[in-house]
Amino acid sequence: MERIQNPEYSTTMDVAPVILAAHRNNYEILTMLLKQDISLPKPHAVGCECTLCTAKNKKDSLRHSRFRLDIYRCLASPALIMLTEEDPILRAFELSADLKELSLVEVEFRNDYEELAQQCKTFAKDLLAQARNSRELEVILNHTSSDEHVDKRGLLEERMNLSRLKLAIKYNQKEFVAQSNCQQFLNTVWFGQMAGYRRKHTCKKILTVLTVGIFWPVLSLCYLLAPKSRVGRIIHTPFMKFIIHGASYFTFLLLLNLYSLVYNENKKNTMGPALERIDYLLIIWLIGMVWSDVKRLWYDGLEDFLEESRNQLSFVMNSLYLATFALKVVAHNKFHDYAERKDWDAFHPTLVAEGLFAFANVLSYLRLFFMYTTSSILGPLQISMGQMLQDFGKFLGMFLLVLFSFTIGLTQLYDKGFTVNEEKDCAGIFCEQQSNDTFHSFIGTCFALFWYIFSLAHVAIFVTRFSYGEELQSFVGAVIVGTYNVVVVIVLTKLLVAMLHKSFQLIANHEDKEWKFARAKLWLSYFDDKCTLPPPFNVIPSPKTICYLFNSLSKWICSHTSSGKVKRQNSLKEWRNLKQKRDENYQKVMCCLVHRYLTSMRQKMQSTDQATVENLNELRQDLSKFRNEMRDLLGFRTSKYAMFYPRN
Repeated sequence: MERIQNPEYSTTMDVAPVILAAHRNNYEILTMLLKQDISLPKPHAVGCECTLCTAKNKKDSLRHSRFRLDIYRCLASPALIMLTEEDPILRAFELSADLKELSLVEVEFRNDYEELAQQCKTFAKDLLAQARNSRELEVILNHTSSDEHVDKRGLLEERMNLSRLKLAIKYNQKEFVAQSNCQQFLNTVWFGQMAGYRRKHTCKKILTVLTVGIFWPVLSLCYLLAPKSRVGRIIHTPFMKFIIHGASYFTFLLLLNLYSLVYNENKKNTMGPALERIDYLLIIWLIGMVWSDVKRLWYDGLEDFLEESRNQLSFVMNSLYLATFALKVVAHNKFHDYAERKDWDAFHPTLVAEGLFAFANVLSYLRLFFMYTTSSILGPLQISMGQMLQDFGKFLGMFLLVLFSFTIGLTQLYDKGFTVNEEKDCAGIFCEQQSNDTFHSFIGTCFALFWYIFSLAHVAIFVTRFSYGEELQSFVGAVIVGTYNVVVVIVLTKLLVAMLHKSFQLIANHEDKEWKFARAKLWLSYFDDKCTLPPPFNVIPSPKTICYLFNSLSKWICSHTSSGKVKRQNSLKEWRNLKQKRDENYQKVMCCLVHRYLTSMRQKMQSTDQATVENLNELRQDLSKFRNEMRDLLGFRTSKYAMFYPRN
């Protein structure tokens, strides 16, 4: 067979040397090529309709898609990122997000793009792992890029904003956030001046939490009056804020329980009852919780606010409580009569308010699930439950289609000529005297088929009839309901169990990473200086807020004077100098991290090569020993004169 000389059989002709070097992640060759001012290819968007993309796609769509994949494989090379980017961590974040989005568009190469996205995440994590002290971690995690919003007052006061960590959470960089160095730094910031709490005995920890939980109103007043005092600084730590906010919320739940205990039976037939004292307490607490959500919405923005499921639940819960008390006020102003509840209108404001209040109470207690995130035992279970709810939403789309299909069929079969022939002592799908007349309406059929899943619906399919048509109708109905049981009860239910098991197993395989990432998101909500006091104390203007307003007003007035303009220019100049100094420190730290990363890569390669050489030497010795043993064995058994022959 002749040797093939065509180079197209070995490599692609349109792949540049820099792309091949990046695919091999060869730092030395990339350095040499980039010194020659070789331009890097920039990939076009997937839906790009420029002349070049249209021509390439028309000529060979497969080659065009493969070329885009090769370019992204080049750009995702850690060596290329370190050589071409001033901020490798930020570039890794952005590139992983682009690759993840691209995997949803080009589903044919989804596995390749997801692998490249994971490679970028791992590179950012490994780069952070090269930090050797808290100062380097602080510089990295507090760095703000030029495109991000910069807190000028926080920069001048040298306050930690953790901008890079927030960006990592935004880009869903779970490996970066769950890295050991990052988690240790977060623990230090979380406990603050209470660093000794972690080393205490469990009983002392419980006693500390209970003490703070009982005296949280007194501590809130201390911070309200003297925020800069020693007690105020301790309360300002994120850990103390978490306990105080939790104690405030437990007090709110206690008021909800007292609400049912102080219910006045004499006013149950009043169509417009007046608000009780406990109602006013709940309204005050509700105003504080709404104000806390409004402040978070103002600082975080609508997109980031709604991204958190905790904020979504809080928004729905507060909306239901507001609607409840609004309807109570409307009922009190509009209705002043007494009547039996059975004579009220179905949508009476008082009845609607009670229904909304009951549903809001359920959500209030479910909100406690988010506190489980801080626990290493209950946290992974809470995360698994959240993932299961997402999978159940996907399953619900399939189940509703099946339910709707069988409901239409049974309703069309049984609604024709429906008459009530007998009186029953009970009604509804739970009545054991039901016949197949349950399927005469769409709503009744839906309820019956739904409760069939739990074996709670009593519906007689085969009923003795006098005519042949009614027997055929019963048989067809039995076949439809039987098919429904097979499809839903046997197939779809088992499918749901398999989906939930897969979700739980997926979280369990990465339990530590998922829990640390979720815990970091919860902790970050207590790191800022926006919501220190819990409801209802947060609605009271504190001296700190008044000082901030007074300083802002005085700066605004002075900015219109000549001396004020000079001070403002000096302040801006000072801010620019501090920002430049921080950027320079970040570049120095990043250079150190890159050099350490390269050193660790070379050491791994050398250890791998050394291990390969040692394995080859051991294999050579084993083969030589095996050959000598086989010579001795075969030479002894093949000839009785073998002892007279010399051996080499």
